[in-house]
Amino acid sequence: MVPAGALTWDYAFTQTTTRDRGGRGRRAEVGASAVRQPVRSQPRPEADQALDQIAVALAALGAESDTARAVKRIAPWVVSVAVHLGMVMLGFLITWTVVRLEEGEQPTLIVADFHDLTYEPLVQLAESEIEEPRLMSELPIDHLEIDVARELVELEVDPLRLISDARSPSPLAEFAPRPPQGTAAFAGLISSNARRLVYVIDASGSMIRSMQIVVEELARSLEGLTPQQSFAVVFFQGNEAVMVPPPSRLVPATPDAKIKALQWIDDHIIPAGRSSPVAAIEMALGLEPDVIFLLSENITGSGQFEIDQQDLLALLEKLNPVDAGTGRRLTQINCVQFLYPDPLRTLEKIAERHGGPRGYKFLDAQELGIAAP
Repeated sequence: MVPAGALTWDYAFTQTTTRDRGGRGRRAEVGASAVRQPVRSQPRPEADQALDQIAVALAALGAESDTARAVKRIAPWVVSVAVHLGMVMLGFLITWTVVRLEEGEQPTLIVADFHDLTYEPLVQLAESEIEEPRLMSELPIDHLEIDVARELVELEVDPLRLISDARSPSPLAEFAPRPPQGTAAFAGLISSNARRLVYVIDASGSMIRSMQIVVEELARSLEGLTPQQSFAVVFFQGNEAVMVPPPSRLVPATPDAKIKALQWIDDHIIPAGRSSPVAAIEMALGLEPDVIFLLSENITGSGQFEIDQQDLLALLEKLNPVDAGTGRRLTQINCVQFLYPDPLRTLEKIAERHGGPRGYKFLDAQELGIAAP
């Protein structure tokens, strides 16, 4: 620091040299300028370099710069403000949602209190909506029920007897296990998960003594079907296929449909003559069922109605081929050889190709309790 006396002297010295116009005065002014330089305390280049070196050393030691310190002071405030704003917005959203929910209709709360068993109706009915109890005689009767009842009265043979008899022992009962409701079963053969069924039955003259047994087994099979399943019954006689009405389609297995089918069979089917199964098989497969139950004494026939076994197998292969995608046939054909064995084993071979190992059953006269002719 320069003393105050030195500054006074420097000012006087400068004024004196200014008045001197000679070379001496200029030299004195130069000297005075030299004297004033230390008074201004200008940094030397060596000092600047030293300061730079100190800053570099501090940075290497991890010392914070002014900018870093400023950021650290400001960052907590920024985070705090953002968090508080978020909480305010969340609280506003929750409040708005609750208010909107309260504006809607409040649901009825159902509480089970086993200590205070009281009844409180959920909906209060107007007096005009409450019906007085009526006697059974006052209830309306469905017209369909009247028609069915009238038909049953007019029947000479009650078809319901066939269904009720299915629960009692019969010649076929011991060979027909009782399947679950909705399972297709006929003469001891069972086909599960079948929804569309067709029964193809031999109505040749040789069946006249045993047709009643077959119809009873048919009634037992129909009894196990549900309305979600559908069925058709086709008889073959001569070269014709005789289908139980309605023709050319399956019908839901309702109680009314079952009764009508059994009644129609009782009124119209009389075994006679010789027969060929070709027309009946073609008709049955044309209905695209899941399963066919085929029952016959002699499936290949005889005389003018006889069909070669290989021709019959080839026809079935054409009508019911193996699907290339699934490796299975569209329709399963289960076969019942009835009363007498077939030396050609035709039904057995059909079952092997179209019904599987459990798709064949042989029932002889002795097992059925039928006396030999």
